[in-house]
Amino acid sequence: MTNPFSERGRITDPARFVGRWRELGAACEQLERRRPLLLYGPSGSGRSSLLTHLAQAAGAVLEIPNLNAFYLDLSLLPDATTTYGLIVRALGGNEPTITVLEQRLAASGRPVLICLDGVESAIAAGWGTELLERLGRLARRSAPGYHGVAGPTGQSLAYDLMVVGAVRGAPPLLSEPFATVRLGPLSFAEARLLLDSYLAEGEQLFSADEVRELMALSAGQPAFLQRAAYHLYETRRRPTYRWRKAYRAELREHPPVDNPLPPAIFETDEDEDEEDSSPPEWQTEEAPLAPRRPRLPPPPDDDLRPLLAAVGPLLVGLVGSQVSNSWPVGVAIGVAGYLSVIIWNKYGHK
Repeated sequence: MTNPFSERGRITDPARFVGRWRELGAACEQLERRRPLLLYGPSGSGRSSLLTHLAQAAGAVLEIPNLNAFYLDLSLLPDATTTYGLIVRALGGNEPTITVLEQRLAASGRPVLICLDGVESAIAAGWGTELLERLGRLARRSAPGYHGVAGPTGQSLAYDLMVVGAVRGAPPLLSEPFATVRLGPLSFAEARLLLDSYLAEGEQLFSADEVRELMALSAGQPAFLQRAAYHLYETRRRPTYRWRKAYRAELREHPPVDNPLPPAIFETDEDEDEEDSSPPEWQTEEAPLAPRRPRLPPPPDDDLRPLLAAVGPLLVGLVGSQVSNSWPVGVAIGVAGYLSVIIWNKYGHK
């Protein structure tokens, strides 16, 4: 049985992208108005997955069947010139400049969507801010629905361009205004659908209580939800697998870059404490047996006590009369013995 949650990271399969209905609707609304857009959120919030889904589905959602969409990860590119060059070449040009890019947009006769991932990396490298501002300026000059060619020399060029970027953390301050859409935690319904999309048809789904616990351990962030689901799924393969402990250990070993999860997620619950108190599997299987303690002899049988209580005082009295040569002394000793037995039987067991 293969764990379906082993493959993590950016979701590229459209069948596995579910939820984010509010964010997707807000993004498409801005793109329809040709406003440049930034998706932002903490590490693990699914920015790259949503950006990829926009590149794949915007044509259908916006009813633009001939949309030409490009996805670029700026964290893998060295500078703005390389970025311009990739888009220009895809549009049939050669020179990697913003001017040539504008000309190729006008000459293509097709609406273009440019999706830029890893924006924070380009900004940190010193060239991302200018790139965003220039592309945003082109997008705001777009003519939606334009399907012509470049105008004559001296006239402004007409084209149809949409620009959307994904940035980790807070959106940057830009001279060109960008609309923003923040990615927060998933809702229960979205988490339910996301987890179900990874399971094979006919496979047992996670229960509602399991989904709620997974959401609590991941703070509703998709990437951490997948991590927690991986460890929970492992219990189907290994029933003794301590999945909560393993998930927390993974978070400590690979903590999120800028998304510190709530401290309560790292707190060990009582059930986990009970599990941890038991010895590990290797120890229970291979540990040497402890030496046996010698058995103690059983306690004396209590059945002789009534006989001793009945006969003991009489024997003591006879011995006393023999020693003292006086039968009254022996009688006194015997009577005292019987009185002692009576008093002990009455008060000694309380």
